[in-house]
Amino acid sequence: MRTTADARPQPLPPPRDMPPAARQAGATAAPFLPRVLFGVRLAASVCLALFVTYGLELENPFWAATTAAIVCQPSLGASMQKGRHRALGTLVGGLAMVALLSLFPQQRDLLILGLALWCGACGFAVVTLRGFASYAAALAGITSAIIFADTLADPSSAFLLAVVRVGEIAIGIFAAAVVALLTDTGSAGRQLEGLLRHAAARLSQGFLATLVAGTDTPETRAARHDMVRALGPLDAAIAAATGESAFLRARTGNLQAAAAALLDALVAWRDIGSHLGSHPGRAGADCAGLRHALTTVLARIDPADIDRAPERLAQDCRLAIAEIRAIGCGDATRRMLADAALTVATGIEAMAAGILLLRTRRGARRRWRAPPVVADPLPAVLNGARAFAAVAATAAFWVATAWPAGPFAIVFAAATTLIFGAFGDEARARAGDYAAGAAAMAALGAVLYVCVLPSLTTFPALAGVLAALFVPLGIMQAGTWHPVAFLAMSIASLPLLGVGNPASYDAAGYLNLALAVIAGTVTGTLFFVAMPVMDPPARARRLLALSLRDVHRLARGPLPTSPARWTALMSRRLEALPAQAPADDAAALMALLALGRAIMDLAQGLRGTRERARLSLALAHLAAGRPAAAQAVFAALEEACTGAPEEARLRARITVIREAIDAHAGLFTGRAGVPPPFI
Repeated sequence: MRTTADARPQPLPPPRDMPPAARQAGATAAPFLPRVLFGVRLAASVCLALFVTYGLELENPFWAATTAAIVCQPSLGASMQKGRHRALGTLVGGLAMVALLSLFPQQRDLLILGLALWCGACGFAVVTLRGFASYAAALAGITSAIIFADTLADPSSAFLLAVVRVGEIAIGIFAAAVVALLTDTGSAGRQLEGLLRHAAARLSQGFLATLVAGTDTPETRAARHDMVRALGPLDAAIAAATGESAFLRARTGNLQAAAAALLDALVAWRDIGSHLGSHPGRAGADCAGLRHALTTVLARIDPADIDRAPERLAQDCRLAIAEIRAIGCGDATRRMLADAALTVATGIEAMAAGILLLRTRRGARRRWRAPPVVADPLPAVLNGARAFAAVAATAAFWVATAWPAGPFAIVFAAATTLIFGAFGDEARARAGDYAAGAAAMAALGAVLYVCVLPSLTTFPALAGVLAALFVPLGIMQAGTWHPVAFLAMSIASLPLLGVGNPASYDAAGYLNLALAVIAGTVTGTLFFVAMPVMDPPARARRLLALSLRDVHRLARGPLPTSPARWTALMSRRLEALPAQAPADDAAALMALLALGRAIMDLAQGLRGTRERARLSLALAHLAAGRPAAAQAVFAALEEACTGAPEEARLRARITVIREAIDAHAGLFTGRAGVPPPFI
């Protein structure tokens, strides 16, 4: 459930005409200014939410203030997107709990079982969905647990309470949005511009380096791997930027198309790099003239223009595309080179168009919808089981001990397992930081609850105390030193302090609630130890095994998927590949992505009955784990396609397939040590 909280605005450098001492002071303070701004924004959002709820005389204004603290993000786009999804998750969670209470109004055990199953389903969705949709799934489970805790005494009031909670959360979202609108400087759009500009430059430089060298070097492979890893942050930056304006939100498809064009260019770069690397002498010598011509054409595309003159860059790309299409290519290698150059130029043009859209706010709307896919179902199943077990175990302890604050411990146990379930191998560490932050807030809150808050009689005094608390928390939360711990302090502070209307202070009640917060977060953290996420090597092996299984399904036919769906699925798996995974695993996934696309292109392009029969035989050998036999049939098929010049693209597709099988033969024969997936 990753959001764009790390996409912080970059500070501007100090002016050149400043005195050296002032420049040094400015350079030292510049990195802290965005953090200070976020701390002020966080405190202002909380205080505004409290002011509105006090004015409306709501009984529990701390829920609105807590929502404002959760929704507040370093950029306006992230705040708006998180607010929308929080409202949606809260609404769904409230309706689900109302339905459970209507089904089991007097059957506590069945009600608890239903809540645990619902939290398990939300835990599954947390890992399955992406970005803020994942966050909405977590909120659906947490909201149900909150309403469960609040309505135990009177289940008949569940619907009214759900309506009130949704209203309080809407106030918190409104407060955070207003503060973000007043303090935002368009950072999400600039962040996305920077990512697109960097991707275009790396793509152009890397592909030209491959053409000039006539082979795929370790440096170009590493650059390509880094760009593949950047696809996930690019998707998150698009979500944040589209949250800043209705115009961009209506043109989300334009920006997603730019990201898809980047992936297409990376696949084309990989195909030609692999081919040149497999035949460094023959392919390089035979195509030296074409490589020189393509290098000359692409060298006219200056990536620096994407910043200073994106219109000129887009025009240069269109001219390059026209020149490349005019080049005649009769054999497979020359066709692959020309097609790869064409795809790279198209990708750079798409990124330039994305930057133009961000800057000018002009452009026709483009429809683009990526097919829904799941990279690997097992982590989602494990997280659903973890959330179910954590809620059920905490509820069992509450029933056995009759602990008055037990229902609130269930809330925090559910929150811990749901919030951090999508963080992979970072989940345990982040959950531990969250538990430590909740415990620290319980201690600090005790001092404020006993010694400070009872003496406050006016709202300005309360706002001053909260500002003194939230500004430092926001500064630390926007930093890099255990930010999750300070996020936990921000979230837990207002429920602990019990800022009610009217305010009332009960030391015993505070102790019970603090113990519930600590017990719930610790219980949720312990379930990440008892039911750990898969370690990075195991996850990488599973992603490879799943991809290989899907290639076998493609080979058995009839084709069960479309090229767009196959690309989306493999893209998700590339993004899900752990950072610790070796580059060979990423290369294998890229090869399987290219292999699947080539199989589908070939199946659609072959027209003769005999050729299609040969393709079916070759794919049958491949699915049966006989790559050598498949290679022999593919070689015969390639010879059969040497007649007409227009069949060069089909021969190029066969070349991609054969070279992918050669480079990763161990995957297809079972010698690579990748066990078949059981889910």
